[in-house]
Amino acid sequence: MACGGGSKPSLAPLSSVSGRVNETIVVDLVVENGSGDLSFDFMGPTLPGLRATVSGTAGGGSFRWTPLASHVGTHEFLIQLRRGGSTIDEEPLVITVNPSEDAAPVFVRPGAGGTFDLAREPCVRFDIEVRDDDSAEVTIAANGELPDGAGLFQDGPKSGAFDWCPTDSQIADSERWTIPIMADDGDHDPTELDYIAVLRTDAKPDCPGEPPVVTVLGPTMGQRVTSNIGYEVRASVTDDMGLRDAPLLFYTTMMPDDPSSPDVTMFEQLIFRPDGSDWTARVPSLGLEDGQEQSVFILVSATDNDDAAGASCDHRTDSALIEFVAVGGEGGGGALGNCDACTESTQCGTGLCAVAAGGARCVPSCSGGGACAMGTCGATSTVEGGVLAGCGPVSEVCGGGGACTDDSREENDTKATAVTYPGPITDGQICANDDDWYRLSVAAGTRVTATLGGFSHAAGDLDLRIHDDTGVVATSASTTDGEMTDHCFPDAGNAFIRVNGYSGAENSYTLTVDSAPDPGMCCVDDFNEDDDTRETATRLTLTGGRADLDGTICARDDDWYEFNVPNPSRIEITLLISTAGQDLDIELRGPSNQFIASSRSTMAEESIDTMVSEPGFYALRVDGWLDASSDYIGEIVVTAGAGCTTSSDCPLNQVCNAGSCVSRVCSGSSCPAMHICPDGGVTVWPSECGAQCTVNGDCRIGEACKRFWEGRYCGRTGAGNNGQACSKFWDCGAQRSCLPWPNGTCARAGCTSSTDCETGTYCVDGGDGYNVCAVSCVTSDDVCRLSEGYECSFENEIGRDPGSRFVCIPAS
Repeated sequence: MACGGGSKPSLAPLSSVSGRVNETIVVDLVVENGSGDLSFDFMGPTLPGLRATVSGTAGGGSFRWTPLASHVGTHEFLIQLRRGGSTIDEEPLVITVNPSEDAAPVFVRPGAGGTFDLAREPCVRFDIEVRDDDSAEVTIAANGELPDGAGLFQDGPKSGAFDWCPTDSQIADSERWTIPIMADDGDHDPTELDYIAVLRTDAKPDCPGEPPVVTVLGPTMGQRVTSNIGYEVRASVTDDMGLRDAPLLFYTTMMPDDPSSPDVTMFEQLIFRPDGSDWTARVPSLGLEDGQEQSVFILVSATDNDDAAGASCDHRTDSALIEFVAVGGEGGGGALGNCDACTESTQCGTGLCAVAAGGARCVPSCSGGGACAMGTCGATSTVEGGVLAGCGPVSEVCGGGGACTDDSREENDTKATAVTYPGPITDGQICANDDDWYRLSVAAGTRVTATLGGFSHAAGDLDLRIHDDTGVVATSASTTDGEMTDHCFPDAGNAFIRVNGYSGAENSYTLTVDSAPDPGMCCVDDFNEDDDTRETATRLTLTGGRADLDGTICARDDDWYEFNVPNPSRIEITLLISTAGQDLDIELRGPSNQFIASSRSTMAEESIDTMVSEPGFYALRVDGWLDASSDYIGEIVVTAGAGCTTSSDCPLNQVCNAGSCVSRVCSGSSCPAMHICPDGGVTVWPSECGAQCTVNGDCRIGEACKRFWEGRYCGRTGAGNNGQACSKFWDCGAQRSCLPWPNGTCARAGCTSSTDCETGTYCVDGGDGYNVCAVSCVTSDDVCRLSEGYECSFENEIGRDPGSRFVCIPAS
């Protein structure tokens, strides 16, 4: 001890500690001779997603860390005791992270939802991938009733796929569909996910009402927002007739190809939540280090409810694209509160972000025997896959479940279990995600009228539908305190009445169903039935390049026709509507069911005049808007024309060369002007000629404006996601080419910064003088094909100096 003074403050030595993935490690920091204004800091290893904290005063402190699955191993931290801006003492802290002892399934894919442009791709398809640290296999299955015709399949120990091609009546019925999915490891309550699929189609002209008015209140264009818990977006949405669904937030860290008309199917999607008179949503934390920046592009979309009988005449408004700068660091309004939507447990003041079917929520922890004000204390699965003591279930703690009791007619939750309609119902009850179905037999020429009442819309929105044996035939889905709809059944069979709560709503109801003969008012289908789908279309034979149409459209009934076009041709279609005031529309689709053209006016005549290049069978769809019905006549005229001016006039396997469509197979410099023969992939030759492009819209359906080493050119697309194996570029989806890495890798090439890359990938030096958009390993190294010669490595991010990203690249 120095003469005349006491010892300076110091840290007591720290013993080595260990913990498990997803469990918070807490280390007490003892200060010897503590006095004055002391604080703590630390230096740690470079780990992806490291979110440790240290705090305290002269009396002592604590170090807290909740490691992720990618943090398994032994790591050394340096704990610092500081006064002012100087470090006065430091001690090493060695922590060993073991795999989680008890882990629940976590959905890696899909996210919260997605938007699907049915004019470009008529089916909803997405992959399902689950991570579970302590289970070799996980059962993936539907967690409720899927849309008619949809399939969910398990194709691996922890993977699956969803496939659904919506029918025209389903598209007309609703824009937004909930796909309930669960993952069950047999050791915990199943992990639930409600995936929201949004169906985008061409808007119907001349509809009543006005579109919503959308104003993005913040962030504003170019605004810098600092946060460590995500980035709040606030919007104002008004409509003259009211909204049915909450607005959607679309976000991406990649600059869209066409900022004036961005393709939102390439964005991540979230649902806004009401916040007073406004709406708020939160872009998840991007894992940025303090001061690190990332451009984020957002768009707000709102759809109104002007069409109570379905979605055909609802209006949609998309805001202008806004770019703001996300900055890593303390901010964002502090920790999230109980029941706030969350994406990771570190965002929550409660320290626990619990998974739930309708989206993860912050819920109270009851570790150590803590009490729960709502719900009960039990094993709670976190979004990180941990199983911790928390208050639940989430539906009870945060509302929307737990107190509702079904009525006495259960189980009548599906068409297959529908109960016979017993007469007027006065005690109906809809609980969350529970439908009530009723069946009655009808004779030919019977009109069925259903009336739903006894509920307040504000307390929970109930909807009403009438089905026949094949699907929906009438809908009432307004925002009033009652619903009524009717349908005339031309043939004997079953009528099904369906009552459901919209978006998980709960409410009591009354229901009255009347039926009476009405043969004079029932529309009778034409002799071509059943031709309501493309699979059952009437096949036409063109004589002299011409065929006549003669048919009848009844309510919720489509007529489909197919005809062969052997060469690039001009197709002219004319339809004359017999009944005044009845609105019929027409639509032309190509050999692979891709959208070609449509005519959707309110006139007594509809017409299409278009050039097509791909040979094969084309399909014409005639449909009635809402419940329109009428006889019609028409004609189809096909005029052969083999010439071309651009490659867009040619089939997908050909390009335009000097006015003629020729094979696009190429090697070297064999392509027409304004085309190149790009690097084909692992198997370099032969490749396929691609036309120069700037955005996807410059290319044909079935192509994308791909990013090759050589530049941006149109190329065929496949299904390969970022980081997946490939042998040629057309194995890869979207704008990805096939990198000549071990066994090939689907990725964008030739980037100049990460704004050229998709969400979850970063622009790094790929070697040999080119840059690539490499997949991030921050969430998990499962995305990196380690057994095929790849590794997760910190690489300098192009365009950001200094800065590095933890990405998947070939092993050095």
